[in-house]
Amino acid sequence: MVRIPDIAQAMGLSVSTVYKAFNGGKDINENTRAEILKTAAQMGYVGKPRAFSHKRVCVFLEHMEYPHVTYYLYEIVLAFKRAASEQGYEVVIRSLDDDSAMTYNQIMKQYCFEGSLLLGLNTQDRCYKQLEKVEYPCVIIDNYIDNPNISCISADNVRGMGLVVSHLLSLGHRRIGFINGERGSMTSAERLSGYISAITLGGVQYNPDLTLHGDFSEDSGAHCAKQLITKNITALCCASDLMAIGAIRQLQQMGLRVPEDISVCGFDDIRLSRYITPELTTVHIDVDNVGTRAFLCLENLMNGNACAKILEPPQLIVRQSTAPLAQN
Repeated sequence: MVRIPDIAQAMGLSVSTVYKAFNGGKDINENTRAEILKTAAQMGYVGKPRAFSHKRVCVFLEHMEYPHVTYYLYEIVLAFKRAASEQGYEVVIRSLDDDSAMTYNQIMKQYCFEGSLLLGLNTQDRCYKQLEKVEYPCVIIDNYIDNPNISCISADNVRGMGLVVSHLLSLGHRRIGFINGERGSMTSAERLSGYISAITLGGVQYNPDLTLHGDFSEDSGAHCAKQLITKNITALCCASDLMAIGAIRQLQQMGLRVPEDISVCGFDDIRLSRYITPELTTVHIDVDNVGTRAFLCLENLMNGNACAKILEPPQLIVRQSTAPLAQN
């Protein structure tokens, strides 16, 4: 069994640093905390509640290699783990790919999990179809599956992206590019829908040539921005903050100024978004609230109370990366 000292040794950190990372210590750098959690999940670490309990729940993280998991989904995991531990639940963090020969139901039975939280799921994933027949309580983030044993918590992606586009339109922008997330993601589909609706309602004809798909990562944001800038856009909205950060980096390398030459918006309001230059205009999603509500939903499911879908309200945060359209 992997212990906290094993994680500390593997990362060259002190045991106290790793312990603080798992228990929400305020003096731990958020990037360090995320890397510790990622390493712990990859090593198969099993978290323990403060007091002994036989109650066990699992956090399944898919696609743990994606950078956006580090900055967004792990913050949800932290809040979920705190809420579960306070109620005496042992929390195990793992990937469904760790037991690729087993179905979801078999894994739940094998390891005596009473319920689970599932993050990073894509409609193309191996387990997606399995979830239609899930027999154990499960909460999924940013997805929806019609099953009474499953609850979904999601950002209101359509409304959130609508806030971003409406903000850019109010600044006079009409050539607004969109860097979306990966294909097959429900989050991507909803954020694209919000973009198209807001553009259309704003009196601008939707142009599919101004939309590209990335994978929610910083590198994909940079790659897509380099292509979209050739299409005479004056503003760029991105389906994640990491893609927006990558886009800003690429634009600056090309000699363009943000926001003087081009405005850029993100989505999620990860902590890094307020520390970059310029500070990022984005859509705030309360990830702590998402994680806490995820556990409360799971607890209700485990007690026999169904809850189909909860939408987390978005909030537009205007910072320095957007400005009125420059008049030539």
